[in-house]
Amino acid sequence: MTSSSSVPVCAVLIAVTAVCGCQPAQYVDSKGSNLVVSMNQVNIQDFEAASEALVGGMVNSGVLAKAPRQPAALAISRVVNDTSRQFDTDQLMKKIRIALLQTGKVQVTQAVGFGGTVEDPMAKETYEAKRFLDGKSQTPVDLPDFTITAKILENATSAGSTKQISYIFQMSLADTASGRLVWEGEKTITKQGEKNAIGF
Repeated sequence: MTSSSSVPVCAVLIAVTAVCGCQPAQYVDSKGSNLVVSMNQVNIQDFEAASEALVGGMVNSGVLAKAPRQPAALAISRVVNDTSRQFDTDQLMKKIRIALLQTGKVQVTQAVGFGGTVEDPMAKETYEAKRFLDGKSQTPVDLPDFTITAKILENATSAGSTKQISYIFQMSLADTASGRLVWEGEKTITKQGEKNAIGF
Protein backbone atom coordinates (compact mmCIF):
# COMPACT_ATOMS: atom_id res chain seq x y z
CA MET A 1 0.00 0.00 0.00
CA THR A 2 2.76 2.38 0.96
CA SER A 3 4.91 1.63 -2.07
CA SER A 4 2.03 2.02 -4.55
CA SER A 5 0.90 5.35 -3.07
CA SER A 6 4.43 6.76 -3.15
CA VAL A 7 4.61 6.47 -6.93
CA PRO A 8 1.89 9.08 -7.66
CA VAL A 9 3.40 11.41 -5.05
CA CYS A 10 6.82 11.23 -6.71
CA ALA A 11 5.23 11.80 -10.10
CA VAL A 12 3.42 14.87 -8.81
CA LEU A 13 6.62 16.30 -7.30
CA ILE A 14 8.50 15.79 -10.55
CA ALA A 15 5.69 17.42 -12.51
CA VAL A 16 5.55 20.41 -10.15
CA THR A 17 9.31 20.86 -10.40
CA ALA A 18 9.13 20.79 -14.18
CA VAL A 19 6.27 23.32 -14.27
CA CYS A 20 7.99 25.68 -11.84
CA GLY A 21 11.15 25.53 -13.92
CA CYS A 22 13.34 25.08 -10.86
CA GLN A 23 16.98 25.46 -11.76
CA PRO A 24 19.73 23.91 -9.68
CA ALA A 25 22.50 26.20 -8.41
CA GLN A 26 25.52 26.45 -10.68
CA TYR A 27 28.65 28.51 -11.17
CA VAL A 28 28.55 31.20 -13.85
CA ASP A 29 31.10 33.56 -15.31
CA SER A 30 30.99 36.77 -13.24
CA LYS A 31 31.70 38.68 -16.45
CA GLY A 32 29.36 36.59 -18.61
CA SER A 33 26.06 37.49 -20.26
CA ASN A 34 23.85 35.08 -18.30
CA LEU A 35 23.91 36.82 -14.93
CA VAL A 36 20.78 37.87 -13.04
CA VAL A 37 19.78 41.43 -13.93
CA SER A 38 17.95 43.13 -11.07
CA MET A 39 15.77 46.13 -11.80
CA ASN A 40 15.88 47.42 -8.25
CA GLN A 41 19.55 47.18 -7.30
CA VAL A 42 23.11 47.52 -8.50
CA ASN A 43 24.52 44.19 -9.67
CA ILE A 44 28.08 42.88 -9.81
CA GLN A 45 28.09 43.43 -13.58
CA ASP A 46 27.18 47.09 -13.01
CA PHE A 47 30.22 47.56 -10.76
CA GLU A 48 32.37 45.75 -13.31
CA ALA A 49 31.23 47.92 -16.22
CA ALA A 50 31.50 51.15 -14.23
CA SER A 51 35.01 50.47 -12.91
CA GLU A 52 36.27 49.40 -16.33
CA ALA A 53 34.92 52.54 -18.01
CA LEU A 54 36.06 54.98 -15.31
CA VAL A 55 39.57 53.57 -14.92
CA GLY A 56 40.00 53.39 -18.69
CA GLY A 57 38.95 57.01 -19.05
CA MET A 58 41.27 58.21 -16.30
CA VAL A 59 44.32 56.33 -17.58
CA ASN A 60 43.71 57.32 -21.20
CA SER A 61 43.40 61.00 -20.24
CA GLY A 62 47.13 61.05 -19.43
CA VAL A 63 46.60 63.05 -16.24
CA LEU A 64 48.31 60.44 -14.03
CA ALA A 65 51.49 60.75 -16.08
CA LYS A 66 51.70 64.45 -15.19
CA ALA A 67 52.31 63.78 -11.48
CA PRO A 68 55.71 65.05 -10.23
CA ARG A 69 56.67 61.51 -9.22
CA GLN A 70 55.96 58.19 -10.86
CA PRO A 71 54.02 56.13 -10.13
CA ALA A 72 51.61 58.77 -8.84
CA ALA A 73 50.46 58.53 -5.21
CA LEU A 74 46.69 58.28 -4.84
CA ALA A 75 44.28 58.40 -1.89
CA ILE A 76 40.62 57.42 -1.80
CA SER A 77 38.41 60.16 -0.37
CA ARG A 78 34.62 60.32 -0.09
CA VAL A 79 32.32 57.85 -1.88
CA VAL A 80 28.63 58.80 -1.82
CA ASN A 81 25.75 56.41 -2.49
CA ASP A 82 22.90 58.71 -3.56
CA THR A 83 20.55 55.92 -4.66
CA SER A 84 17.46 54.52 -2.96
CA ARG A 85 19.26 51.26 -2.20
CA GLN A 86 21.81 50.52 0.49
CA PHE A 87 24.95 48.73 -0.62
CA ASP A 88 28.63 48.68 0.23
CA THR A 89 30.38 51.30 -1.90
CA ASP A 90 33.65 49.45 -1.27
CA GLN A 91 32.50 46.95 -3.91
CA LEU A 92 32.96 49.67 -6.52
CA MET A 93 36.02 51.40 -5.09
CA LYS A 94 37.90 48.16 -4.53
CA LYS A 95 37.43 47.21 -8.19
CA ILE A 96 38.58 50.68 -9.26
CA ARG A 97 41.59 50.54 -6.97
CA ILE A 98 42.64 47.09 -8.15
CA ALA A 99 42.33 48.14 -11.78
CA LEU A 100 44.38 51.30 -11.18
CA LEU A 101 47.12 49.46 -9.30
CA GLN A 102 47.38 46.89 -12.07
CA THR A 103 48.18 49.65 -14.58
CA GLY A 104 51.41 50.36 -12.68
CA LYS A 105 50.72 54.09 -13.01
CA VAL A 106 49.61 54.69 -9.40
CA GLN A 107 50.22 53.59 -5.84
CA VAL A 108 47.47 53.98 -3.24
CA THR A 109 48.52 55.47 0.08
CA GLN A 110 47.30 54.10 3.39
CA ALA A 111 48.97 56.91 5.35
CA VAL A 112 46.02 59.25 5.02
CA GLY A 113 42.28 58.72 4.65
CA PHE A 114 38.96 60.55 4.68
CA GLY A 115 37.99 61.50 8.22
CA GLY A 116 41.26 60.03 9.47
CA THR A 117 40.14 56.48 8.65
CA VAL A 118 41.97 54.15 6.29
CA GLU A 119 41.37 50.57 5.22
CA ASP A 120 44.67 49.40 6.67
CA PRO A 121 45.23 51.13 10.07
CA MET A 122 48.49 49.23 10.63
CA ALA A 123 49.98 50.66 7.44
CA LYS A 124 49.16 54.15 8.69
CA GLU A 125 50.53 53.50 12.20
CA THR A 126 53.74 51.98 10.83
CA TYR A 127 54.21 54.92 8.51
CA GLU A 128 53.70 57.41 11.36
CA ALA A 129 56.03 55.46 13.69
CA LYS A 130 58.82 55.41 11.11
CA ARG A 131 58.34 59.12 10.45
CA PHE A 132 58.59 59.81 14.21
CA LEU A 133 61.70 57.64 14.65
CA ASP A 134 63.36 59.31 11.69
CA GLY A 135 62.68 62.66 13.36
CA LYS A 136 61.10 64.00 10.22
CA SER A 137 58.01 66.14 9.97
CA GLN A 138 55.42 65.42 7.33
CA THR A 139 56.40 66.93 4.01
CA PRO A 140 54.52 67.20 0.71
CA VAL A 141 56.39 64.10 -0.42
CA ASP A 142 54.45 62.10 2.18
CA LEU A 143 51.10 63.26 0.83
CA PRO A 144 49.19 61.87 -2.17
CA ASP A 145 49.43 63.57 -5.54
CA PHE A 146 45.75 62.94 -6.24
CA THR A 147 42.56 62.12 -4.37
CA ILE A 148 39.53 60.31 -5.78
CA THR A 149 35.92 61.07 -4.91
CA ALA A 150 32.94 59.21 -6.33
CA LYS A 151 29.15 59.39 -6.36
CA ILE A 152 26.48 56.93 -7.48
CA LEU A 153 23.15 58.45 -8.59
CA GLU A 154 19.84 56.91 -9.62
CA ASN A 155 17.17 57.92 -12.11
CA ALA A 156 13.96 55.87 -12.41
CA THR A 157 10.94 56.15 -14.69
CA SER A 158 8.22 53.90 -16.10
CA ALA A 159 5.69 53.58 -18.90
CA GLY A 160 2.80 51.23 -18.17
CA SER A 161 4.22 48.05 -16.68
CA THR A 162 7.70 48.67 -18.07
CA LYS A 163 10.21 50.12 -15.63
CA GLN A 164 13.46 51.84 -16.48
CA ILE A 165 16.22 52.65 -14.05
CA SER A 166 19.60 54.25 -14.64
CA TYR A 167 22.56 54.17 -12.28
CA ILE A 168 25.04 56.98 -12.90
CA PHE A 169 28.57 56.36 -11.65
CA GLN A 170 30.63 59.55 -11.37
CA MET A 171 34.27 59.89 -10.36
CA SER A 172 36.51 62.92 -9.88
CA LEU A 173 40.27 63.25 -9.54
CA ALA A 174 41.73 66.24 -7.68
CA ASP A 175 45.31 67.49 -7.69
CA THR A 176 46.32 67.93 -4.02
CA ALA A 177 48.96 70.54 -4.89
CA SER A 178 46.40 72.95 -6.37
CA GLY A 179 43.10 71.60 -5.03
CA ARG A 180 41.76 71.63 -8.58
CA LEU A 181 39.81 68.91 -10.32
CA VAL A 182 41.99 67.58 -13.12
CA TRP A 183 39.74 64.79 -14.41
CA GLU A 184 36.13 63.63 -14.19
CA GLY A 185 34.40 60.61 -15.64
CA GLU A 186 30.87 59.25 -15.78
CA LYS A 187 29.36 55.89 -16.69
CA THR A 188 25.58 55.41 -16.97
CA ILE A 189 24.06 51.94 -16.83
CA THR A 190 20.38 51.68 -17.79
CA LYS A 191 18.06 48.70 -17.25
CA GLN A 192 14.57 48.29 -18.64
CA GLY A 193 11.93 45.63 -18.10
CA GLU A 194 8.99 44.45 -16.05
CA LYS A 195 10.86 42.14 -13.67
CA ASN A 196 14.27 40.69 -12.89
CA ALA A 197 15.71 38.43 -15.56
CA ILE A 198 18.76 36.39 -16.52
CA GLY A 199 21.08 37.67 -19.20
CA PHE A 200 21.68 41.02 -20.85
